[in-house]
Amino acid sequence: MLRSIVKCFLAGVVTVLPLAITVAVVGWVTQTVSGFLGPRTMLGGLLEKMGLRFSEEPWIAYVIGWAFVLALIFGLGVLVEFGAKRFVQGNLDRIGRKLPMLGGIYGTVRQMMGMMDKENSDLKGMSVVFCTFGGDSGAMFLALLPTPEKFLIGEVEYHAILIPSAPVPMGGSLIFVPAASVKPANLSVDAFMSMYVSMGMSAPQFLTSVKN
Repeated sequence: MLRSIVKCFLAGVVTVLPLAITVAVVGWVTQTVSGFLGPRTMLGGLLEKMGLRFSEEPWIAYVIGWAFVLALIFGLGVLVEFGAKRFVQGNLDRIGRKLPMLGGIYGTVRQMMGMMDKENSDLKGMSVVFCTFGGDSGAMFLALLPTPEKFLIGEVEYHAILIPSAPVPMGGSLIFVPAASVKPANLSVDAFMSMYVSMGMSAPQFLTSVKN
């Protein structure tokens, strides 16, 4: 009887756990965003001051301020989509890179965000490779080869490769792998990104699968 009760209880826990985790994650994200952008933060105070011109109620003023910012972002998006991308990004980059003490951080963030752009020439210029461990019959993983150059470390030639983290391929690790263990994968960058984002689910579309 006790075993049946425990079994039923565990079944209920397993059933409700995904919903509970989802609610917890949403709550955590909401709390984190509120900590950075809430009405009592510096940025929230600026947004509230913008909205106070239209309403004396603090919360309404805060919402109006956000509406103004979102409308501005949407307007920039419209300009970018209609051909002003270089002009808008060029001016924003000049401003961001000139910020005292923050220019380096802006440049790094800008480069990371640029990798999300499908038209990014830097990303398109990378090669997709397989890196092997334990010889030809050992383990291997897909990676990006930013440059075909080899680097001599000690007496061994190495390639610098990027290993993304699934399902968010914008992050990852830079690893130096012996050149002999790096082989072309004959895959496009789009296929590579698709496999990482889907955590391998789309692999049969791009790799030869074994028929049982």
